[in-house]
Amino acid sequence: MARAAGAGAAQNMDLCAVVTLDVRNAFNSAPWKLIDASLQWCNTPEHLINVIRSYMSNRSVLIDRDPDTNAAHLPVSFGVPQGSVLGPTLWNLFYDGVLRLSVPGPTRLIAFADDVAVVAVAHNAELLELAMNSALSAVSTWMAENGLSLAPEKSESIVLTNKYAYRQPEFAMNGCPVPVKSSLRYLRVHLDTRLSFVEHARVVAAGANKAATALGRLMPNTGGPTQSKRQLLMSVVYSRLLYGAQIWADEVSSTKKAKSLMTQAQRCAALRVARCYRTVSDMAALILERMPQAPHLAHERKSYAESRRTGTPHAKPELRKEVIRQWQSTWDATSKGSWTKRLIPDVGRWWYYGPKTTTYRMSQALSGHGCFQAYLFKRARAQSPACMHCTAVHDDAEHTIFNCPFWNDSRAELTRSLGRPSRPEDVADLLCGPIQEDLPTERCQQVRLLAAARRNSSLFAEMVESILGQKETLERARQKAAAAAT
Repeated sequence: MARAAGAGAAQNMDLCAVVTLDVRNAFNSAPWKLIDASLQWCNTPEHLINVIRSYMSNRSVLIDRDPDTNAAHLPVSFGVPQGSVLGPTLWNLFYDGVLRLSVPGPTRLIAFADDVAVVAVAHNAELLELAMNSALSAVSTWMAENGLSLAPEKSESIVLTNKYAYRQPEFAMNGCPVPVKSSLRYLRVHLDTRLSFVEHARVVAAGANKAATALGRLMPNTGGPTQSKRQLLMSVVYSRLLYGAQIWADEVSSTKKAKSLMTQAQRCAALRVARCYRTVSDMAALILERMPQAPHLAHERKSYAESRRTGTPHAKPELRKEVIRQWQSTWDATSKGSWTKRLIPDVGRWWYYGPKTTTYRMSQALSGHGCFQAYLFKRARAQSPACMHCTAVHDDAEHTIFNCPFWNDSRAELTRSLGRPSRPEDVADLLCGPIQEDLPTERCQQVRLLAAARRNSSLFAEMVESILGQKETLERARQKAAAAAT
């Protein structure tokens, strides 16, 4: 309704208002006699009604006023059994009456559990006030007649529109004015006037970032949980980020600020899962963690939900291919993580065939952030970017892993297996194996080629662990000696 109201030319745009209502002690206030009447109205079988009547008859609460047996029995004739399977059904049957109320044409009533929202559309503030206040009065009357009580002081409202010039409408509930706010939270989704969902992205990103920081304390870069356990723990972060994705997917994807907020929250989780230095960029960390950006995942969820609703469900692998295609476009366009992009240019290949786990030292090699003099110098942790083990004036990841002659012994096994020294361009083949389309058709040749690829991948991992492990030890010894000298 809100999107339709805000479409078209400015002079033709309508105003859409949403008022959320709060019901006092809702689930404990539903009268049993009205629940019984609702069961009969829905033509519930008589034997089921009798069972429920038996449950709702002659009930009392024992109140122990005094340890010396001064107890009292208070009769109970209200409320649905909370925490039970039957409770939500009984409440929905009873509460369905409010959704059947007759309200003005451009007005709708929406409810989930006891959360009621009144949505009205009109061309100007005067017509909007007339429709909304009439609907609020009808809802208030129904609540009073059915044993429920509204808390008008807790009610809130928002106007959803793309108009820039309009008078703020005035709403009232039982004589109490309902404030009109710039953002409103309903069913854990934050709505803003333009439906840009920037406020929603800000709030959920802050919550996800807080959760990621707390969980990150359980995940040191060295040791700690395995990669699969890290991903399981961090799924909490993605659950918070992607709640209600079907609603905000399009708007967040088209809003740079909202995308940035969500990606930064993902980065906090990705750094811990992939065991990266905290200076690694969000794009590179997400690649190493093997997790697409939240807006891409939101589109995937929305497409899947829409396909189920229309009765033409898409297979999840097809939707994931589209996510990877979008991720590849983002990866190609970004200027971040240039070293990682050089090593892992193909997101799809990395996703399907890359290693399932990334060690602390492998993350250093793939991100370029680690025990490299150029990196340490840039962050004022070293006096020079020059290599400490040869004459090179710039010691970065490429120099340490592939070029520095000091580590030739650690590269010897991989060099013999490849028949030549390894290069950065070999990393994708070493970690992901041969391209599937390039495999020979004969089964025996395939087996031999894949076995050789697995061996080379293992040798590369061993090489990285050996070089960076020894280099870290030497660097700590050098820093310790420098500290002692001062």
